[in-house]
Amino acid sequence: MEEMIEIINEKGHTIKVVPRSEMRKKNLKHKGTFILVFDSKNEILITKRTMTKDLFPGLYEIKHGGTVSVGESFEENAKKELKEELGIKKVPLNFLFDFSYKDSNNNVLGRVFECVYDGPIKMQKEEVESYEWISMGELKKRIKSKRYKFCPDHLVSLKKYFSMKK
Repeated sequence: MEEMIEIINEKGHTIKVVPRSEMRKKNLKHKGTFILVFDSKNEILITKRTMTKDLFPGLYEIKHGGTVSVGESFEENAKKELKEELGIKKVPLNFLFDFSYKDSNNNVLGRVFECVYDGPIKMQKEEVESYEWISMGELKKRIKSKRYKFCPDHLVSLKKYFSMKK
């Protein structure tokens, strides 16, 4: 059975429930989680999405997470997605901020968290093609170089993250 997604209004209130495919096809506003994963050396985990993803296939991710399903809280979704996609479990999540993003492919109210994790990564092969830990300086270089294509919603939320850290 197809995953069901809560469609929300501009205030974040659920207005209807639809299958995930309809949410994507009609680019309906929904809730999503975005988790920055750091290690104790303050390196950030970046991943490359598989080509089979329904949104931004093959692009690099700075944040990890997913679409919030019906009845799920942001926190529940964040923990579930970290465990499923990366094998990360039982780490404290620190809430950072909410942001909205909309383009022709994605319309999301995102909740951004961060965590620190030093254990092994177990990639979910259907979701994650590869991963690496890099410094924030290297991340900034890669974003500027244009050689690496990053998920555009991640770049918008990262800009807000950097403005908070000044």
